[in-house]
Amino acid sequence: MSTKIVCYDEIMTQEHAWQEAVQVSLGNKAEINAFFEATKPSEIFFIGCTSPFYAGTVASAFWKAETGTPARAMPSSELVMFPSLYYTGPKSKPVLIALSRSGKTTETIWAMEEFERCFPGRSVLIGCNPAGKLAEMAHLKLFLPESDEKTIPQTRSFGSMLITSLMMAAHQSGNLEAIEMLKTAPAKASAILKNGEATIKALFEKKQYRNIFILGGGFFYGIAMEAALKCMEMSSTDAFSFTFMESRHGPRSLVDENSLVVGLYSRSGLHYEAQVMDELTQKHKATTLAITPAAGWETGNVTASVNLNHDWPDNLSGILNLPPLQLVAYYCAVSKGLNPDVARMHTQFVEIKRF
Repeated sequence: MSTKIVCYDEIMTQEHAWQEAVQVSLGNKAEINAFFEATKPSEIFFIGCTSPFYAGTVASAFWKAETGTPARAMPSSELVMFPSLYYTGPKSKPVLIALSRSGKTTETIWAMEEFERCFPGRSVLIGCNPAGKLAEMAHLKLFLPESDEKTIPQTRSFGSMLITSLMMAAHQSGNLEAIEMLKTAPAKASAILKNGEATIKALFEKKQYRNIFILGGGFFYGIAMEAALKCMEMSSTDAFSFTFMESRHGPRSLVDENSLVVGLYSRSGLHYEAQVMDELTQKHKATTLAITPAAGWETGNVTASVNLNHDWPDNLSGILNLPPLQLVAYYCAVSKGLNPDVARMHTQFVEIKRF
């Protein structure tokens, strides 16, 4: 492919973007703490569209585990069209956290507009664009302009928004250990990319795949959904996300020798995840890639593995799976002769007319 591919550079420069997120989170700690002290939320809503929604799924799980405050994520459009499913009653005191790269996506704008009408001064924006419409409405704003991408698929901005969300929760819970871990995430991203690239590239030099499955459970499920989306966007490949055990039911009817299955291994799923991947490798003849927390991890008899080399707990470590998963999507596109900078039928943000 002769055209320069920009998203490869955006993936490989993740350390700088993630460092911006760490600095913004630490630099705004007093403002963050003052906002949550003033609002005293009874629950937290994370909203966004596709990638930001998936980031919110990961962040809300961590927030609930860390602070004990009920937290959940929903697509922005769902909060607009089906509010009764999410608003719990007149005595509720929610805080809304919107994740948006552009700050211009119409569904997220609508959701924040309606939320601010009901609960003024209780919204947060984490994004890359200080000039977007969302920036005019949000009460607390955390901007990551250097994490933005020139390309359509979100890569480094996803990680930066997620790190900011995780550090916000860690600030509220007083989890200094988690904050120290997240401060090391930028350097870990570079090491993971360097360690895993050759293995991932070789899988796509071997063959093209009819479909791709990303398996991840618990705190990793939002990451699995995001990875499947990246494969769809960059390579126009059928891609699916499931938890490990759910893949053994209906989904495995589509897994065969033309499938790539990527497993995001967890500490909680030790032994079980390896059994699933072994079955998909041996019985279904799929090509399988294990992404593991540490070397020597029990994986089953998989085709290849990438070691993330960390000792983080499951509720925090999902983010470290992002860099190799983005390389999976990138090399899938390249193997098909496609330009991963340009997602088919996509634009950098989505607008729709409201009735």
